[in-house]
Amino acid sequence: MRILWIRAKNFKCYSDIRVPAQDIFPKGLLFVEGENSTGKSSLFDAIFYAFFYDPTTTKELGTKDDLIRNGYSETEVDVAFELDEKCFLIQRSHSKKAAVQAFLLEIEKESALEGKIANTRKISEGVVDVEAKIISLLNITKEKALNTIIVRQGSVQTLAEAKGAELRNIIYELFQLDYYRDSAIEIIKNKKSVLEEKKEKYTIERTTENIQTEIEETKESIENSKEDVKTLDDSIDRIQIKIKQFPKINEIQDINGLTQRLDQQRITIERKERTISETGTRFGLKIPISIKEIEAKSKEFDKQLAENSKNKQEIQNTIEIYRNERSNHELELENFSNRKISLERIAETGEKPRCDVCEQEINEEKFQELLGRSKRNIPLLENGIKKKEVAINKERKAIQEIESENNKLRQSIGKLEELINDIEELEILRNSKEDFENNIQVSLEAFKVNNLDELSKKFGLKDFKELFSHVKSLDDEMKSTELKKKHSLDLIRAKHENIGKLEKDIEENKNKEEKRAELDLDIALLNEVQTYVEKFIVEDLISKRMLANIQQSTKGYIYLFTRGRYSELYLQPTKTKTLNMSIMDEELGFVKSQTLLSGGDKAAIGLGLRIGVSELLKRIRPMKTSPYEPPKMDILVLDEPLGSLDEARRSKVIEGLVAEEKFSQIFLITHTNIRRRFSAPLISIQSSSKGSKVSFYPSTSELEEEAEA
Repeated sequence: MRILWIRAKNFKCYSDIRVPAQDIFPKGLLFVEGENSTGKSSLFDAIFYAFFYDPTTTKELGTKDDLIRNGYSETEVDVAFELDEKCFLIQRSHSKKAAVQAFLLEIEKESALEGKIANTRKISEGVVDVEAKIISLLNITKEKALNTIIVRQGSVQTLAEAKGAELRNIIYELFQLDYYRDSAIEIIKNKKSVLEEKKEKYTIERTTENIQTEIEETKESIENSKEDVKTLDDSIDRIQIKIKQFPKINEIQDINGLTQRLDQQRITIERKERTISETGTRFGLKIPISIKEIEAKSKEFDKQLAENSKNKQEIQNTIEIYRNERSNHELELENFSNRKISLERIAETGEKPRCDVCEQEINEEKFQELLGRSKRNIPLLENGIKKKEVAINKERKAIQEIESENNKLRQSIGKLEELINDIEELEILRNSKEDFENNIQVSLEAFKVNNLDELSKKFGLKDFKELFSHVKSLDDEMKSTELKKKHSLDLIRAKHENIGKLEKDIEENKNKEEKRAELDLDIALLNEVQTYVEKFIVEDLISKRMLANIQQSTKGYIYLFTRGRYSELYLQPTKTKTLNMSIMDEELGFVKSQTLLSGGDKAAIGLGLRIGVSELLKRIRPMKTSPYEPPKMDILVLDEPLGSLDEARRSKVIEGLVAEEKFSQIFLITHTNIRRRFSAPLISIQSSSKGSKVSFYPSTSELEEEAEA
């Protein structure tokens, strides 16, 4: 993999940069030079922002607002890179108010290698999908990339000086050993949780002893219920003997029903006879009343209605005459009133009088005659109108009296019709009464008696009411006893069914106990596995494999960076879960403790150790059986690693980095002037009020020539 170019807009200290401006980054070692706080580290934060940033998971780079240049509301970064003979462009942006947006594009290789963008094809879109595609392309997770590819300022010295538990924790963090251990333990815990959930399904709600006790109690209760049934059978036999001494209940109920209906019929007949008598007396009819007399009385009322209707019509005709006369008087009154007003106005104005009919002038005598006639006739007409109104009201009152009398006549006619219906219904009731009497007599003949009293005395009771009550009581007692017997038998049946269910519960408890025992065994085995996994990660993976690999991968770097003074690095685990570091001093010929190293020794050894760890992290596998897919993101960023080294060791470090072939690109961030001795590409960064500026020089000699010019 190779980074081709970087473009950042409003990202941290940068306003709008593209580096290289027209070209692309070469492979191998590249110097990144600038004063402190000019934005050297921020340039590489932009790379990781483009590849991996998600505000919910990538906490190393800071919050969304931290990444936006002060005074602006949004930022965006583009990074072009080459991978497996293809070229890609990853774009990421966000604002203070909007979410992060991400795109991954494939660009034409020929144009890309010239620093241009042409013929793009979108591969993925969105934070989640782009991250998944990047991880798939590069064979490296975000977490591992952050730990492997970038060696941040100060981490070299920390690793070289760390002792005991601190050193062990640093290695744990770099290799994510806690992740592997915790992931394995999490899998085990999940499996245990599943088993615990299964155990819940086999929870025993009632103990077998408790169920067995209930079975015994139920069996005892069944025996008691059987005794109750036997007692009830004896009672049924005794009641049946008594019942046989009297008439059957259905027979006695039939007679009782007929007698009750007969009594009710008698009451109804008496009520109907009383109503007929009262109505007949009201209309002056003699008892017994005949229907012909009622019809004759009804005809009298009809005749009176017809006569009243005739009188009403005559009165209405009279009212109509009075109304017409009143209308004539009102018209004349209006004429005389208008004439009077007109004549009086002429008299007031002094106009010549004229006739109001022919419009001819008239003399004063004629004028006074007309005015006097109007004044005389007006009160006469008003009095006549009042008399007509009184006469009309009188006639209306007469009509109301006729209407009231007609209503009474109609009510009387209705009552007579009801009387006819009552007489007809009375006849039906009397016939029905005879039918009831005949049916009772037929029933009594079956017992060879003539009446109800004889029937009662035949069975030793004073009257029929007492006989019926006694037979009904025996029947109720029999039904109640039989119902109790049925209830007891149902109870016995239910108890037998409950015993069967309880026996099934015992069998189910047995199965649950076996299942829970199996699950408990599986859980115990998982607990043993969890203990073994923790021990394996701590002892086997660290002591037997990881430390040996670290020692082997760092050996060459340490030898080179210390100019052959130190070679073998030893990391020894202790029983207290710490690490002791020591190193072979080739010059003195013995293994030297970490505490005896000078500051320069520690810086050179720490750098070699950290680069070796990064190289190892690219290819390490958690287990021997794990499939190995080497990461394709094989760049290395070294942030200010040379500050504690003397001039000679710095030169050796640079020589080693120039010759290093295990990383496709190494970006060496430094503010020292060591690059003057090496003709390597240079990224130069200077700060300004408008944002940090970035310049790229394919070789340091070009920078020297530019400075001299």
